[in-house]
Amino acid sequence: MEKEFSVKLSNKSGELARVTEILQKDGVNIRSVSTEPQAETVKMVTSDPEKTRKSLSESGVQFSERNLLVAKLQDKPGELARISGALAKEGINIDSAYMLDKDSEHVHVALSVSDENKARNILKL
Repeated sequence: MEKEFSVKLSNKSGELARVTEILQKDGVNIRSVSTEPQAETVKMVTSDPEKTRKSLSESGVQFSERNLLVAKLQDKPGELARISGALAKEGINIDSAYMLDKDSEHVHVALSVSDENKARNILKL
């Protein structure tokens, strides 16, 4: 299961470097990252959620985590529109989305959603 880590940071120089160095020291690879300067938050998906949790906790970094659903989509126009529309039709909100990887035919997109079980059924995951 993929996890989204939301890490609380001060909005000042060097904060992202500090957190990423903590993870790097413990051999954790960041697969996807998103910053939210106004919320003083960085969100990330890593290669090893357990190591990430342990590294951040031991370093005294404030964070929360959420489960992510991973959908394998055809790499063509309209695929994200298709799945986001199917979720919206059932009243499911997409809180965040990350592209994890892609090849010549497919892209893996990780989603945090308002109703994980319902979304899993809709997306047939």
